[in-house]
Formats: sequence, structure tokens, C-alpha cells
Amino acid sequence: MSKISGPFLMVNPDRCMGCHTCELACAAAHTPAGSLLGAVVNGEALFPRNRVVEVDEIRLPVQCRQCEDAPCVRVCPTGATFRTETYTAINANLCIACKLCVMVCPFGAVQTSTLQVGGRAKRTAVKCDLCVDRPGGPACVAACPTHAISLTQPAEVIEAAVQSSSQRYLAAVKAQSTLAQQP
Repeated sequence: MSKISGPFLMVNPDRCMGCHTCELACAAAHTPAGSLLGAVVNGEALFPRNRVVEVDEIRLPVQCRQCEDAPCVRVCPTGATFRTETYTAINANLCIACKLCVMVCPFGAVQTSTLQVGGRAKRTAVKCDLCVDRPGGPACVAACPTHAISLTQPAEVIEAAVQSSSQRYLAAVKAQSTLAQQP
């Protein structure tokens, strides 16, 4: 059995109101200033690693699912996209913006943007990195006014699924027993 690893962001679409606050928080967290006000004052470009989409009148942010067997990693010709123990990352210094990762991402979570890399503007792939360098965790989670986004551990999701399926199973067994006792 493989080890369960790596947190990921979970979105509750019932809570998301499509306000784009998560996008602003993400963009600001990835600037040298680290804040929206600081980025604006310093003239820093803002580019979120997530984006809010609307599908069938439901709004929710799209961000990297941190795939353990990530297609973006397998297809990267330079090794710029790689998997750590807990998340999938992009080394902008190695990225050639070939967009292969953009094409193979099943969630549409990889984009390209012009960023400052090594003191110069460079086109590179970008995606959610779970704000691993941010002490407070993912900026989108902290900023979401409705708490629609949460940083989740796979073990928590598995345990919730086990509990839910066990409850449904027990309800079915009780219903079967009740039906069997009726004439």
C-alpha cells in the first residue's frame, strides 16, 4: 500500500460566491511585497495561480490538485515541473514556457505568465504552490470570506468517505432488517 501524502486545496462550491478574493490574495502573496497594497505601491505585476470559473451557475476557484502522478511533471522536457514529497512545483529558471504542462493538466490549473525571474522578465508556467513559503499557509484559504476553500490532508478526506459510506451501509442494513420483519 502506498503512503498517503500531500495536502491539497478543497473547495466547497455551495459556499463560493465568486468574489475573486482568493485570486487577489494569491496574486499578492506571490509578489515581493507580499501584500496587495505593497504590490500596487511598488508597481509589481499581480498574477494569481488560481482563477474563479462559473459552470452551470456554480462558481468555484480552479487550482492545482497537486497530483501525485502529475501529468505536467511527466511531460516537462526540461525538468522545470517536479514533484516534492508534498506538492507539485515549477522551477521558473528552468521553464521554457513550451506550454506542454498547460495542455496536459486535466484541471486547467497551469497557466503561463511573464514574471520576474533572475532580475529579468521571463515567460514561464505558473500554478498553485500551496503558498509553501508563506507562514500562514495558502493565501486563498486565509482570504476567502465564506471559508469555501480549505487546505485538506488526504487522510481526512479518506476518513470522511469511510464514515459516510459506513453510515449509509448501516442505514441500508437497518432498513433491510425492518423490511424483513414486516408481513
